[in-house]
Amino acid sequence: MGIEKATTESQIAVLIDFENVGLNTIQRLFDALSNIGRIIIKRAYADWSSSKAPREQLFELGIEPVLIYRSTKSGKNSSDIRMTIDATELLFQSTVDTFVIVSSDTDFVPLINKLRSAGKVVIGAGRKETKSSNLVRACDRYFFLDQADFDVPSQIPEVSPVDELILRGFRASEDENGRVLGSKLHSTIQRLDPSFDYRSYGHSTFVKLLMASSVVKVTRPRKVGDVIIEVNESLESQN
Repeated sequence: MGIEKATTESQIAVLIDFENVGLNTIQRLFDALSNIGRIIIKRAYADWSSSKAPREQLFELGIEPVLIYRSTKSGKNSSDIRMTIDATELLFQSTVDTFVIVSSDTDFVPLINKLRSAGKVVIGAGRKETKSSNLVRACDRYFFLDQADFDVPSQIPEVSPVDELILRGFRASEDENGRVLGSKLHSTIQRLDPSFDYRSYGHSTFVKLLMASSVVKVTRPRKVGDVIIEVNESLESQN
């Protein structure tokens, strides 16, 4: 699973309508987005005073909770309005060029149209069971967070933490043939974990780390060029 690169180094803002979609598969969405650029803003909108806020999950994912005080008159649209205001401010006051609207709510169609007319890339994400066809068509790309091929297991039995990180990076950046270049995989992994350093695992190069991995296999080109990475056949048979 991967997203094609929109630019060499996209600046991404992820705005999450928490009460509409929750956070269950947000990490996998972040993994997929790591293939196209840097996520510089992560915000989740909700009335956290009345919600059962998953504080630990928010902190672990680096998501900024935006508090929406809801009165009986304002209703559920308070979060939608605040998300729209923030997106508009980011449009004119930031370097963001890719907006990710995490919601299944059709009320965001005018905002998406506005962002795209300004030359921005807009990716949508939400639950398929509550999808709006108009919302899906308005986006440049839309992910169904509850779709089987998107919901790739984040934990693989009997795999070391570094191999799990390598596999996450591979799943985020592989092409339609199930392959990824070594340099691309390296940059994706560093976006997933900015502290990643192959030397800390006792290897002098990233390629040597990959060659020692139990989850991928490395193919060197006959001529000079980047290595090609694929998932080990034994691991593929488990999926």
